[in-house]
Amino acid sequence: MELKLRINSKNTFPKGGIFIKSALPKVWLQEIQNIGLALHSVKAFPVPGVNANELFGCLLVLDQRSTKIYTVGKNNFCQLIENKLFIPENTIVTPQLTKEEWHNLFLENYHFMHPEIGLVELKEEVSWINLLEAPALRNIDIIEPSKTIHIPQFISSMRYEADTEKILEAIENPFSEEDAIKELPFDLQELMNGNQKEMDKFLEFFDKNPELALKMAIPLDTLGTARGGNDGRFSFGENNYGGGSFAGRQTNTLNRSGSDSQPFVVAFKIIFVLVILFNLKRCDFSRTNISGDSSLILVVIVFAIGLIIALALINSSSSRSSVSYSQPQRSSGSGSSALIDSERFASIQSRYEKLAQEFEDRKDYTKAAHIYMKLLKNRYKAAEVLEKGELYSEAAAIHLKYLNNKPKAAECYEKGHVYKQAIELYRELNQHEKVGDLYTILKDKPEADKYYGRVIEEYKGNGQYVKASFIYKDKIKNIDEAQEVLLTGWKNKKDAANCLNNYFANIKPTKKLSGAITSIYNAEVTNENSELFLQVMKQEFKKHQDLEELTKNIAYEIVADKISTKPEIASELISFNPKNKSMIKDVMKYKLKKK
Repeated sequence: MELKLRINSKNTFPKGGIFIKSALPKVWLQEIQNIGLALHSVKAFPVPGVNANELFGCLLVLDQRSTKIYTVGKNNFCQLIENKLFIPENTIVTPQLTKEEWHNLFLENYHFMHPEIGLVELKEEVSWINLLEAPALRNIDIIEPSKTIHIPQFISSMRYEADTEKILEAIENPFSEEDAIKELPFDLQELMNGNQKEMDKFLEFFDKNPELALKMAIPLDTLGTARGGNDGRFSFGENNYGGGSFAGRQTNTLNRSGSDSQPFVVAFKIIFVLVILFNLKRCDFSRTNISGDSSLILVVIVFAIGLIIALALINSSSSRSSVSYSQPQRSSGSGSSALIDSERFASIQSRYEKLAQEFEDRKDYTKAAHIYMKLLKNRYKAAEVLEKGELYSEAAAIHLKYLNNKPKAAECYEKGHVYKQAIELYRELNQHEKVGDLYTILKDKPEADKYYGRVIEEYKGNGQYVKASFIYKDKIKNIDEAQEVLLTGWKNKKDAANCLNNYFANIKPTKKLSGAITSIYNAEVTNENSELFLQVMKQEFKKHQDLEELTKNIAYEIVADKISTKPEIASELISFNPKNKSMIKDVMKYKLKKK
C-alpha cells in the first residue's frame, strides 16, 4: 500500500505539533523561545533528512490539553492523525484508512510524513543537556563595591527633632533687622520716659500702620496687676527700636538710699528691745521701793516693749510704701520706667488684642501668637492660637518653657508627630501606655511591648486584671496572655465576674466556648464563688442562644446546692426562664413558704 499526501483545507485533524525547518539545534531553541514555549512543556524530536547523517528539522509535539498556540512565525503547524502520524497542515493521506488499520500500520512511536523527505519514524527525543555546552569559566577578581546609602522602598514613618529655643525665638522675634523703621513720627526715647504726647503720637501711628507699629510696639510688661497696677508703671529696654524688645522686671532705683537704710533701722530697734529684756531678767524686784504685785509690773513692761516693736514695724512699712509710690525717674541701668494712665493703657491693650485677632483671622498664627506672648503677656492664649493653627511644636515649646505644663506639651508634640520629645515627656510623667503607643507608631514593637509590660504590672498590682487583659489583647496582640490574666483575676477574686465575662467574650466559636464554660465550671467553681459564676452564666444565657441549655443546667445545679441555706437565690432562675410566666409565681410562693 502506498500512502500519499494531498492538499485539503477542510480536514478536521487536531493541530498536535510544530515543525521547525532547520538543521541547527541553536535555531530550534531560538524558535521555541520566539513562539513562547517552555522546554519542559513540549517534546522535541529530530527529523532526519534524505541523506545520511543529515537533519531536516525538528518536530515539537504539543500537549493539546494545556498548550494553546495561535502563531508560530515562519514555522508550520502539523496535524495529528489518530495520535500516530503527523502531517503538514491542510493535507490528507490517501488512501483513507480505518482506525484499526492506523493502529496496525503505526505501532508505538510517532511518525512524520512530509513531501520532501517522505515517511520517517520519530524514535529518539532531543536531549538538550547533551546538546548544550557549558561556558568556559574564567578566573576573575571580584571587587566589592563601596557601601552606599540604603534607600527604602517604603517609608512607614518619618520624624524630626524640634529645637525648643529656636522655635521660641522665631515666635518672639518674627521681624528681622531689615524691617526696622528708620524715621518715626514720634520720639521713642521720650515715649519710654513717659511723655504722654509722644504716647498719643504712637497711638495715632498705630491706628494708621498697625503692622509697622507692631515692630516697635510697647509690651504690656506691668509690674502690678494686668491693668497696670502701681499706677500703670511699665519697664522698657532702650534697644526696643525696631524689634519690640524690653527690659522688664528690673529694680527701680527711686529713693534707693532711703529704702536701703530701713532694714538697718528696724534691726537696731529689735536689738535694743532684746537688750532690755535680757537686763530685765537679771533685775531683783525685791530690793526696789516699788510696792504692789511684781507680776503686774512685768506685764506693763512687756506691753511697752510690744508697743515699741509695733511702732518700729509701722515706720518701716510706711518708709517702703513711700518708695513704691514716689515719682519715677530715669534709672541708670538699661531699662527705663514710664507712667501710662489707665485710659492709654486700655487703648494700647485693645489695639493689640484687635491686631492679634486680625492676624488670627488671616491665619497668620505665628504673628498672632507673638502679640499674645510678647506684647500682651498672655502665654496661654499664645499657645491656644498656635494649636488652632496646627503649629503644635511651637505650642508645645510655650507649654514646656513658660507654662511648665508637661502633659499639654507632650500632647502637642504627639499631635505634631514630634514623637521623640513626646516620648521623653511621657516617660517623665510615667505615662507608660502613651510611650508604648508612640513606639508602636514608630514600628518599634520590642520597645513598645516593654512599656506595655510596665502598664500591665501596674494594673495587676492594683487588682485591675480586666484592664491588664485589654493591653495584652489590643496593644500587644497576645490573646493567650490576656486570657491567662483574666483567669488569674477570677481565681484571685479581683473583679472576678467581670474577668470571667471578658474571658468568655474572647472565645468566639460557640463550640469552643461551650467547652471552656464546662471546663471552668468543673475545675474552678467552688462553693465560695458559685454565686459569681451564676451571674456570669446569666450573661452568657442572654448572649448565646446555642448555649441556653448548658447555662440553664449549670444555673439549676448552683441554685439546688444553695437553696437550702439561701432561699432567695431561687429568684435567679427567673432570668433563665424568660418565657415561663408561672416561674415568678412559683418562686414567690417558695420564698413565702420558707419564711
